[in-house]
Amino acid sequence: MENFTNTPIELTSLPDYEKVDFQPISRKYLVKVLLSTMFFLVAILIGWGFLFYLNWNSTYIFGILFLILTWFVFAFWNVFKLQNNYGFALREKDILYRRGFLVNKITVVPFNRVQHVSTTRGILDKKLGIATLKIFTAGGSGSDINIPGLKPDLALRLKEAVSKKVSADAR
Repeated sequence: MENFTNTPIELTSLPDYEKVDFQPISRKYLVKVLLSTMFFLVAILIGWGFLFYLNWNSTYIFGILFLILTWFVFAFWNVFKLQNNYGFALREKDILYRRGFLVNKITVVPFNRVQHVSTTRGILDKKLGIATLKIFTAGGSGSDINIPGLKPDLALRLKEAVSKKVSADAR
């Protein structure tokens, strides 16, 4: 039986993911999220108007309106703040995806964990000329990433690049 060793790795030799140059996503994604939020706001306000029309308790109805408007002001502010923090980077052995405003998240997916790569475009995405790159991993749904707001040709090139890296790692 061989002697088992597990020597420590020098932490200074690890690559620094924070020094990676992240590529931003398209500003058209901001338009998509703003439109989606506005559609939702209109639907909520129609429901509120229906309660107002039925003469529901006026004290509560205006309190509800205040909460709705406060929530949507925060939602719109958050959308603008988030836009500047979205980014991705393709490296030799992995892909990184950065997002978040109050809580920043960077997901690193090694190519040897990737199971499947796809691109999607909804109706609004087609109108705005953007796509989403979806990367599914062997680690389950917690490590899957969706990179929204990419130009369709860039999403396709990234899909092909990740697929080539995955097939090269499989050999």
